[in-house]
Amino acid sequence: MRSKPFVAGEIDFEQLGPPRYEQLAQGIEEAIRAGRLKPGERLPPVRQLAGELGISVTTVASAFELLSQRKLVRAEVGRGTFVAPMTALPTAHVAVQPSPAVRRTRKTPWRRRSLMTLGARLSGLYPKALDCSTGRPDVNLLPSALLQRAWKSVMKKSEAADLQYSGPEVIEPLARALERVLASDAIAARAADLLIGSSAQQLMMLSLEVAIEKAASDTAVVAVEEPGYPTIMDAFERAGARLIPVAVDEEGAVPESLDNALRHGAMMVLLTPRAHNPTGACWSTQRRSALAAVLAEHPAAVAVEDDQFAGIAETRPGSLLNEGKVSERVIYIRSFSKSIAPDLRTATAAARPALRAALAEAKSFADGWTSRLLQKTLAATLADRDLPALLGQARDAYRRRRQQVCEALNALLRAHGGWTWCGPDGLNLWVHLPPDFDAMDAVERAAAMGVRIAPGEPFFIRPGHSDVMRLNAGSVPTEKAAEAGRITAEAILASRHREHSLVHV
Repeated sequence: MRSKPFVAGEIDFEQLGPPRYEQLAQGIEEAIRAGRLKPGERLPPVRQLAGELGISVTTVASAFELLSQRKLVRAEVGRGTFVAPMTALPTAHVAVQPSPAVRRTRKTPWRRRSLMTLGARLSGLYPKALDCSTGRPDVNLLPSALLQRAWKSVMKKSEAADLQYSGPEVIEPLARALERVLASDAIAARAADLLIGSSAQQLMMLSLEVAIEKAASDTAVVAVEEPGYPTIMDAFERAGARLIPVAVDEEGAVPESLDNALRHGAMMVLLTPRAHNPTGACWSTQRRSALAAVLAEHPAAVAVEDDQFAGIAETRPGSLLNEGKVSERVIYIRSFSKSIAPDLRTATAAARPALRAALAEAKSFADGWTSRLLQKTLAATLADRDLPALLGQARDAYRRRRQQVCEALNALLRAHGGWTWCGPDGLNLWVHLPPDFDAMDAVERAAAMGVRIAPGEPFFIRPGHSDVMRLNAGSVPTEKAAEAGRITAEAILASRHREHSLVHV
């Protein structure tokens, strides 16, 4: 008797439970094990299956990636995805809800993989298109000449002791430079509060360790801005954390939403004071105080600030370190990747004594220390008298690019119900599509027309958002900014409408 053929309609999504891509992967795996999908049989194309189920292309692609990891399917370039030939099926993957005794389990980093896979494919197909799909700064606006000068000076004066093993403390010249920089930015931190890390992401992950230990919990629950930074969402989930969303408006994290996340068990919250990725939102001083008031009601929670656009920002919102009632539970992280150079691999954290000591201990067990030669190079760069003028030029260029791209987008989108808000800081624009237009189709069309952008779906905790896109306006040469906005808007308006479905994603 012949097995019942596999059809997409057999996938019955639950409104709650595992992410949609995990549910889809589980349904396909069950079809393979029941014999409805046989070895060598081709799965439906990603777009076709997404349309049949009323879900996003990213959800289907993530499910196929998960099945590939389980060695149940294989992808063949140019041909499609096929059920893997096998003499014996791998042990069945059973999705179970973790018991309270289970500490942490890793999840597939679907956001990063979907962005990287899509980016690699589109750059291969359209190598001459303007790349506005990543969060990278414009290398032409980085102070490379100053870095070269600083590096040469440091190497000329370096001593044998600079090459020895070390600890997580900041070297004295950099501590003095950072203290001045933070004071000029209205951030209340002393040299004794500082710790150096090899990246902002490292410091965020160390902060998670500290928060878990502080809470003495077997489970990690983290509140993150939504939409928010996809790489850190993946990193937190990979470490076993459960994510709870905090809504974002034009002034950053919404206090009422933060309160809700903390009431639902978040032990740590990651906040962006300015140049929020992807929206460009920035705190006002009133919003900072309102967030502090919420945190004061939840004395067990740790607040981590990701000040990733510092140095070239227009706004000066300060830090929760300035709020005495919560400052003992704040870890402020400042990155130099956007302002000076990503490859410098140096970031700093500021925290009061108890948290700083816990963070230093965590750092000592991670990679021990951050290169003293790089610390000296950063210190010399920050002390260079030519730096403020160069940072000012970058700040002005990014502002003009954001404004020009935004104006060109809105000139065409607003009449159709779409819109883009130009935040006061950052590289990015968050593009809201007109009703019923499809972001993935718009991304494909824009790349073919000359601009590569990112779909908005990976900036959320769960897949299913096909009405937004992120465009890195900062990566566009100023003279091409308006053109990039126009091309993107035309691609959106030429894209197909989303399939309507009763399946909520």
